[in-house]
Formats: sequence, C-alpha cells, structure tokens
Amino acid sequence: MRPTESLYFSTSNPPALATLNEEDTLKYLARLNLPLTLIEEPPSLDLLAALLFAHHTNVPFGTTPIHVPRADWTADDKPIELGAGVAGGVGGMDLGAGNFKRVVEQWGTGFCFSLNSLFASLLRGFGFRTSEVGTRVYLHRGKDPAEAGYLWSPITHELLIVDWPESEGERWMVDVGFGGGGSPRPIALRDGATSASISPSESFLLRAENLPIGDIPTIYDPAPGYTLYRRVCSVDDFVLAEDLNLEEGQYWTPCVHFTLQTLLPEDVTILNYYNESFPKAPFVNFFVVSLLLATGARRTLSYAPPPAGTKSEELYEASQKAKLYTKEGIKGEEQDISFVPFTTSAIRRVLENEFGFRFE
Repeated sequence: MRPTESLYFSTSNPPALATLNEEDTLKYLARLNLPLTLIEEPPSLDLLAALLFAHHTNVPFGTTPIHVPRADWTADDKPIELGAGVAGGVGGMDLGAGNFKRVVEQWGTGFCFSLNSLFASLLRGFGFRTSEVGTRVYLHRGKDPAEAGYLWSPITHELLIVDWPESEGERWMVDVGFGGGGSPRPIALRDGATSASISPSESFLLRAENLPIGDIPTIYDPAPGYTLYRRVCSVDDFVLAEDLNLEEGQYWTPCVHFTLQTLLPEDVTILNYYNESFPKAPFVNFFVVSLLLATGARRTLSYAPPPAGTKSEELYEASQKAKLYTKEGIKGEEQDISFVPFTTSAIRRVLENEFGFRFE
C-alpha cells in the first residue's frame, strides 16, 4: 500500500497519487506526537479522527515561508520584510519534498495547500481514499451574514474529502489548513451533519446548498456544493453540536464553500502560487502563525503593516511589533498578550518557544 519511495507531490499528467512511504509515515506520526504503532492500523473513522485532531493541536498554521527565507532565521538579526521569502522566485511555500522537510522534519508550518496536500499523502498510505477539493472562503470572517451580507474569496483554499472501503459509502470532510476556525474533528459529508469542537461553546454545521450569496444579482449561477458553518456564541455558553437551535445572540457564520471537484496537482500549484506571490493576496501582506491548544483556544502570533498614511509616532512604533496572544472562539477575550519586535531573532525565539519550530 505504501510505496518504497515517497511521492510528496505529483508532477505527472495524468497525476499519480502523492503517498508517503513507511519511513516518512513514522516521521509524520512522531511530528504529531502519536504512537508509532499506529502505522499498522487499517483505515477507520477512529484513526482518521486521531490523525486530524493531532494535526490541529501539533502543527501550526502559518505563513512564515512566504516572508522569511530559511537561511535568514540563522543569520544576523534584521527586520522582517513581508513577501521576502518568495523574492526572486525561490523559497516560499514549496509543495514537494521541501514541504515535508519544513513541516515534518523541521517542525515548521504552512497554509492550506501545503498542509492539506501533505496530510493527504499521509492518509493515502493508510488506505484512505483522499480527494483534494478547492474552496471559497467567507471574507466577513466570524460575522453574521444577516448583518454583514455575503462576500466570498476566489478559490484560494483546499480541504480534503476522505473515505475508505469499510466506510460503506460515507465520506468525511477534513481540513488541517484553515487556520483560525476549522473543525478539529471529521464531519460527515451530508446535509445537516454536525461536529463538536474542543471548546464547549463552539460547533460546526455542514449544509448541502448552492454558494450562499444573499441578494447579489450579478452571480447568475452560484456553484452547487456544501457550506461549512461555525456557531458563534459567548465563550460562557455550552452547546451541543447536534442541537441546531440558536439562543439569543447566537448565529451561524459561514467558513468555506466547496464543490466536489478534485483538484489536479497543476491546480494546486497555480492556487498555491497565487496565495504566496500575488501582491494583493491576503497572506502576502500578513504574517501569522496559529496553533489550536488542548483547551480549545488558539495561540497566535500575527503582524500586519500599519495603514497607509500612518503618521502618529506611537502608532508607528507599535506597528513595528508582532502581537502574540491567546483567544478562545470568535467572541473570546484576548489573553496572555505580548508584543514582539518584528525581526528575525525575536520572532525566531517565539516560534521556537511557543510553536515548537526547529531551526538547527
């Protein structure tokens, strides 16, 4: 089932299935802090759930490769320049063997196309049939669409649809690359399926529907498919995932919408290139590393440049630092806040101490 040599990312046409060999599977399990004996397990929902949960709580989502060339982390201290990691067409969020090395061997990070394509190569070795599908992201993140309306990204994200011979036709949605708000547990691919989160005040709901667009008149043929929703409520609330009734002040916010259309490796390459290189792509202009904690909160390090025309010396000084904080859910209060100089040495220390990165 597993190949002798790992195929980290297919470059053939028609595509081969990227799949890890036994040696790399063991390295990946170690990266996830899971027992190496799991390598002998057949595909099952329990195994899929264990791998997914461990990925969410051990591998951070992040954009560091876009902004900092690997060699700069161990060189003399200097200010970080957004987008410098892909300057000159080298480095960045590579998808092949370099992706495995960065995420698994160097305990680094990536965004959706990096993490989900790599996770797919792990799952296939266990016998999971895994389809990578493109998605649109709801751009009014965390807001009530009844008030904010609907605004969607281009297809700039991917997630995985998984099944196996004994799943009896049931398919499951998993996503290890959504960053601040994906489900850490598999969700059945059917209308009305729900999933609990770690936090007792959060849950997820999947709806089979056309792309929700409200009253936008210019989208004549909204794509059919599925929308993943996240329940938004106070962190003091206790919710049951299967109870879809909303209390006062609660609402469902869209996360992503996808259709069942497998991405080819060429699609992933193009979409990945856009996300790491296009001047107006969000992650080109935003530095972030975020990890789901066992408590259900997230530990996040983020930096965005000051707004154009910022003249206040106080605001400018603050803009030269990244923010490190912990937050539970969308409505939770930020805690354990600190500000870190946005330089390679200072940020490296945070990445090592807070997120487990390895640079030697």
